[in-house]
Amino acid sequence: MRNPFRFFVELMQQPVWIPVWVLILMIVNVASLGFWNEPLAKVIFVTFMLSAMLMMGLYSRFGFGKILGMGHIPWIPLLVYVLTEIPTAGDTFKSYLIILSTSIVISLLFDIVDVWKYYASRKST
Repeated sequence: MRNPFRFFVELMQQPVWIPVWVLILMIVNVASLGFWNEPLAKVIFVTFMLSAMLMMGLYSRFGFGKILGMGHIPWIPLLVYVLTEIPTAGDTFKSYLIILSTSIVISLLFDIVDVWKYYASRKST
């Protein structure tokens, strides 16, 4: 088992765009605190924290690899919920939800490719 705090050390050893993208995702998710009066903002923040805990568990078990994309599985139902709430959200919150959902979609696309590659490489060995 790896120390989950080493995750950030290994993250900073990746190509620059990866820690920048992770920082963007963190900022977008934590920005939900600015809308705390919205019930959906609470769901977003809790889902982000659960996903982070899952990611640390995966890192502890498997290290810094493509399997970490599985840590974003909780974002799939969150994305569905966010997309259904966008039409009724107020202007500022709606803009935030659009930014959040866009970042989640992009991240999930990376994750799908990474997890696919992870399992494909395990089949070939």
